[in-house]
Amino acid sequence: MQKNLARILVIDDERTNINALGTILSPNYIVSVALSAQQAIKYLGSTSCLPDLILLDVVMPQVSGFDLCQQLKKDHRFQHIPIIFISAITDPMEKVKGLQAGAIDFICKPFNTFEVEARIETHLKITTKQQALEAHNQKLQAINSSLTLGPQSLIIDEHTLRIVYKKKSVELTKLEFKLFQLLYAQPERVYSRMQILDLAYPDLRDISDRSIDAHVKNIRKKIKTLGIEHAIIQSVYGAGYRYSSQKLT
Repeated sequence: MQKNLARILVIDDERTNINALGTILSPNYIVSVALSAQQAIKYLGSTSCLPDLILLDVVMPQVSGFDLCQQLKKDHRFQHIPIIFISAITDPMEKVKGLQAGAIDFICKPFNTFEVEARIETHLKITTKQQALEAHNQKLQAINSSLTLGPQSLIIDEHTLRIVYKKKSVELTKLEFKLFQLLYAQPERVYSRMQILDLAYPDLRDISDRSIDAHVKNIRKKIKTLGIEHAIIQSVYGAGYRYSSQKLT
């Protein structure tokens, strides 16, 4: 059970804060601590299990949280780890400075237990969805690289947001392309609308089920202009949508 828990690294020079955060987080996460930026760098460089998220104080001796955050974001080993500042600083411009340094959020001390838990859980979910989407994109790139660039090929180009077929092309909107890309990466797999929302649009809050249906309708219209008559994106009653792997002719 323990191995399935997310790992949190708390970096703060005040043991009172370390103890408080440890009490809050330890029931649901594997918590590691560092009392300075130097300790944090040493820990990150030596551990075989990097943290899934970092809680970072701002005002620390020698190296500030802002400087440490910038340092981590420049290092390819650690730049993927989401960082949340947790500080007594309340100046809005200082918060902006923290976000510009590479953090994803800023929690003010004294902190509320439920707020800390909620923000951590939310950002861990977003990170998981982003990783899933990146995995899909990598698989899609592998599929594209194996395609024969002949007149019968269907090619999707994420740089231009275009679908190419028989030397004809059609351009999708960015949101349409993300949806098509997700389905295309796994032919015949059925995705529910909720799965599409989570995997194709993990960072967007204003996308709804109706938006998904509208995007699918628009994609179908555009693909039809390429001369493809059968439904590439098929509706599965009561389940969602899938990309049909039916051979193109």
